[in-house]
Amino acid sequence: MAAAVRGGEELELLERLLGLPGGNKYGVQGERKVPVLQTNNGPGLTGLMTIAAHLVRQARKDQLLGSTAEEKAVVQQWLEYRVTRVNGGSSKEDIRTILKDLNMHLEDKVYLAGNIFTLADVLMYYGLHHIMFPDIFILKYF
Repeated sequence: MAAAVRGGEELELLERLLGLPGGNKYGVQGERKVPVLQTNNGPGLTGLMTIAAHLVRQARKDQLLGSTAEEKAVVQQWLEYRVTRVNGGSSKEDIRTILKDLNMHLEDKVYLAGNIFTLADVLMYYGLHHIMFPDIFILKYF
């Protein structure tokens, strides 16, 4: 249940960061507690990355998804890494590997996609925060 709560909290924090009015209704689906956004215009959206990208577009801040084809691919790569590795990493060895991967990647970069701040940076921060500081609430803003 904690992962589901984090997913909803993350999406609410992302709404605030993007300057959106909030008020979206989030739920969870399935055994893995995948976040779901209930929309007024048809079926709900499923998955943290799908919902996050939707919120970015809704806020008209598409630059957070990357500007060039290469940046967009790198952002997508790190969003997938977040879902597959960070969300799934629970052992100390998993966490050590994740942090080692990030340190190596960021050796010569400012942000995950190079020199631009993107959605990948935001969601990686939110995803790692509970691992690094398990007893501290996620900061509302950087």
